[in-house]
Amino acid sequence: KFTVHHPLTGKPWEYDMPAGGRGYTRPASLISLWSTAPFLLNNSVGAFNPSPAVEDRLQSFDSSIEQMLWPEKRKGNIQYQTASGKMLPGWIDKTDVTSYLRVPSGYLPKIFNELIGKIDGGKFAGEDGLELGPIPKGTPVNLLSNINLDIPANLIERGKHDIQLLKLLHKIKKDLKAIPKNATDEEASKVFANLVDPLVKASKCPDYIVNRGHYFGTDYFKDANVEPGLSDDDKKALIAFLKTL
Repeated sequence: KFTVHHPLTGKPWEYDMPAGGRGYTRPASLISLWSTAPFLLNNSVGAFNPSPAVEDRLQSFDSSIEQMLWPEKRKGNIQYQTASGKMLPGWIDKTDVTSYLRVPSGYLPKIFNELIGKIDGGKFAGEDGLELGPIPKGTPVNLLSNINLDIPANLIERGKHDIQLLKLLHKIKKDLKAIPKNATDEEASKVFANLVDPLVKASKCPDYIVNRGHYFGTDYFKDANVEPGLSDDDKKALIAFLKTL
């Protein structure tokens, strides 16, 4: 099981990883750590500075390592609960304008191509395919990009999967069409809110907070009362040591 968080409320819930999970990414070496900031696999922790100059690399390192050891300083547009019960800010990538998801027919599963026309004519910009929208400003990007489109090998499971996808697609189209043309972002978001839980259920990876985790040296672990985090002085000493590697 893996703890994930609702993309609107931040409420934690347990997600069963298929097949026990995909494994783990090997931790980066601490050698020259000062030169490789920002941190985490997606470079989401710390300020990015494109300059290769040593001074600028260290500036980015200082920002990044501070957020690693003091997670409460990370940027956030949502609050989420950690295993310790304490709250932290987290960042969810969201759309910054009203947008549309358009998929040409050649990229759609065969069953979608056969049935898409029955949903709304299957046309956008004069091209065959699927259009979802308007997607309100402020929508978590991974709500749509993480929809599980894998095709099960078992024919029965494949049929169930296709039916579930079509039901979800129909609901998305129906609800988004209900958004008035001149609706405000707030009004559109209220309509889209009805789609959030179905999209979370259909997600291949319902882990939307991109800069959470790696709480070494902090008291945000479940057993923080057994192994408390480092003091501020110890964290500063650790940072000074890491710069020498």
